[in-house]
Amino acid sequence: MTTSQSSHTPTVPVLHVFEQAGGWHWGITVPRAKGSGFKLIAFSETTFAVEDAARRDGSQALESLADNAARDRITTDVA
Repeated sequence: MTTSQSSHTPTVPVLHVFEQAGGWHWGITVPRAKGSGFKLIAFSETTFAVEDAARRDGSQALESLADNAARDRITTDVA
């Protein structure tokens, strides 16, 4: 899906899984603060043999980002 095909712009990180260079990879993006497009904030360094493995690993990374963000909010609120 391209940006123009999206009916809304997500405000949270989004996982993308894609095939490239003989294997499967994942990347996590967020919308740019100004202008259009997205910023890549995390990506796989491993090439996965199957899509499901890349998706599983990327989902774990996405959950980890969410957990870290929640911890940061709690720490900031307490300070």
